[in-house]
Amino acid sequence: RQEQPSQPQPQEQQPPQPQQPQPQPQSPQPPDEPYELLPAPALLSRLLSLSADYPSFVTLTTAQERFGLPRAGTSSDCPHDAALYPSSHGDGCNVYVLIVHDKEAHPDDSDVRSGDASLEDGDAKSGWKYIPDVFLSGSVHGDERVGPTAILEAVELLVESAHCESLPRRRRGDQRDFHDDPDREDELVAARSCRRSLADRGVSPPLRRWLARLVATRRTVVVPTANALGYARNERTEDGIDPNRDFPFDVLPKNRDECMRTVAGRTVNELFRSHLFPIGLTFHGGMEVVAYEWGAPTYLNYAAPDALAQNAIAGAYSRYAAGFPGHAPYDYGTMNDKVYYVRGGMEDWAFAGSWDPDRVVECAPATFGGDYPPEKTRYNNSTLRAFNMLVETSDVKNPPGNTLGTRTRPLVAGSGDENGHVARNMRLALLAMDVVEPYVSVHEVEDLPFEDDDVIPSVNLRRHDGKSYFENARMVWVPRSRKRYRIAWTVGGAFDIDATEIVFGPWEALPENLADDGDGFYPSDQTLEQLFSSQFTVVSPTNIDARHTGRSRWHERGPFPTSQSQDILGPFYETTIDASTHPPGTPLAVFARAKVDRAWSTTPAPNVRPANLGPTSHLVNARTNPSYFASNAGKIVRGRRDNWWYSAPVTLILGSDEEGLRLAAEAAADHATVSSFDGRARAVWINSRWGGVPTAMEAVVSRRPFRTAALRLPGSSSGSIGPWIVVGMVTVALGALGWVMVRRRRGMYLDRKRVEQEMEEDDEGFSVEISEGGGGYRDDVNTSLESIHID
Repeated sequence: RQEQPSQPQPQEQQPPQPQQPQPQPQSPQPPDEPYELLPAPALLSRLLSLSADYPSFVTLTTAQERFGLPRAGTSSDCPHDAALYPSSHGDGCNVYVLIVHDKEAHPDDSDVRSGDASLEDGDAKSGWKYIPDVFLSGSVHGDERVGPTAILEAVELLVESAHCESLPRRRRGDQRDFHDDPDREDELVAARSCRRSLADRGVSPPLRRWLARLVATRRTVVVPTANALGYARNERTEDGIDPNRDFPFDVLPKNRDECMRTVAGRTVNELFRSHLFPIGLTFHGGMEVVAYEWGAPTYLNYAAPDALAQNAIAGAYSRYAAGFPGHAPYDYGTMNDKVYYVRGGMEDWAFAGSWDPDRVVECAPATFGGDYPPEKTRYNNSTLRAFNMLVETSDVKNPPGNTLGTRTRPLVAGSGDENGHVARNMRLALLAMDVVEPYVSVHEVEDLPFEDDDVIPSVNLRRHDGKSYFENARMVWVPRSRKRYRIAWTVGGAFDIDATEIVFGPWEALPENLADDGDGFYPSDQTLEQLFSSQFTVVSPTNIDARHTGRSRWHERGPFPTSQSQDILGPFYETTIDASTHPPGTPLAVFARAKVDRAWSTTPAPNVRPANLGPTSHLVNARTNPSYFASNAGKIVRGRRDNWWYSAPVTLILGSDEEGLRLAAEAAADHATVSSFDGRARAVWINSRWGGVPTAMEAVVSRRPFRTAALRLPGSSSGSIGPWIVVGMVTVALGALGWVMVRRRRGMYLDRKRVEQEMEEDDEGFSVEISEGGGGYRDDVNTSLESIHID
């Protein structure tokens, strides 16, 4: 990439006066509409709309508000700030920071608590300390225009999907009768509408759930235009200074006055000081390449520590970006090899500033009055250990509109005209969010797939309504007579899956809160002690040879093992558990767990400098080093015991065959998800948000299987009387329900038909599926449901 001075560009026109924010999200753009690169005023308008439309998932602030930084520029720069952003004061340009996070699930998040005195500083029970941070920078060089639009488009898809997936707002622990819920109909209409809108734009149900997971389980910090002045002027530099030479890494000590001179550099520095980023992307232009460390002259011709992991992730970026007519998939490699080396580069600073102190200087800039203290560039051992890769988005820094791609299937790595510079870099941002941390999720029980992911935006199992994991876990009734039950699961956020298995046992052996009572770490040490005890059984997958390892969707050879189902994005594991030793009524906790990416720490890369350090990054250490612990600004990255990553639990309730008939009937009345065989319920999801079996759920939850005197009848004992009480209450409650259902059935029949008709209209994103030979709602007690699944 040739570094030539940019010619001065005409300043952008002043935008129209701001309009009042609308209470509902804006109508989506047509699917085939091409993307357009956004000038600074339009970018700000879109940021404000996101903040107004999705307040539960978006926080918008500025570096000036948050960190007290100055503004770069003069009174003639960025007039849109004063026009659109009420708190703008003074000359120059604001640097906007957009934080994407689940504020309802994590109200104690430091980015939520900022300025909120109602939450104590020590309150961390939601687990926000362990939610991984992701950093996305759109434009450090103001004339490189693809990044800001690509990031913004990705964020819009993310928060729209999270909002949609949070509907209906009914929670799994809610035991109200569905027909007594006054908000149910409105929420079903809203849920159906947003799902259909996303499906019309190529966001299928599994992709929608994936996007929602990325919002609910990550905190993503977006700086669309770190160089706000350069972006507004369409110039590379910030008032003549290159922000990507402004970081204190590999800068000669005599030049310590030549770093942290820009507002852009200081903004990024303050964000890293106040977060803990394992991964990031910074978007540029002038080439088409994904580049990683090293990019500093001191390490010219050397590989960096964790080079194997960096190369694997960069390769995934290239594959998911794909190519389109006239543009190949991104080349990838080190910055020294593929781009050029620099002193003071952001990428190497973010990667090594905490563990290579000989390359770091304390800056003493003279700009803006020289009031940026040297200690601001003094870092602890955790702050700067990120894979912060550079993406050169396009050969032309301001590419023409016909090369940006369209809104058709934006998350599919196609090679046609629908792909383009904006479309493919949206996907890179999402991939970075995904691989920041591994995750495991149970997908189905007894051929009954869950239409909800185990993560629902706005719900945190650690805190929600004061209820326990048991009450909020997905709860499935199965007939004990079957004894053996099929479980399927998947693994994400990784590359190589070195081991994975199911662990199951009685809920009564577990603590009521599976996360740490103090800071929300999941699973807690107390929980793990039980999972490794003799009360829990470990079962390996049956669809993969023990000699082979699995692969995620990001692996260069694709996911393995796979399923014929279109409802799963990654690998598909399955096994059968034997519950014959557990008495009727026993609630069983079922977990999936996985170990991933071991080779990143055990396979040395050649020619590494500094040598003999081992893994240095948060990303590799968290997966491969059980004793790893890093902390900054309240956030923590830590290893897992024996390197196991755990899913949220699923509960199996072992019931009688007689209950199966009654459960099938009530499930039909309340649109619950059911898998059946020979006219009897084979599995019933009794606490689905879409339609559960509230009577059965209430009977189970009312006698929670924990060793707490207040929750057990006098004289009950673990593993004997208690479970029989549970099943007895279920049977009695369901029997009493029978005569009520006879009276209600005729009136509910018409209501069911109306809801069916609404949900079965031309709607790919929200439909009723009946599998295994059909079936449906019938107006008799001995109904034979097959499998009802609502997307």
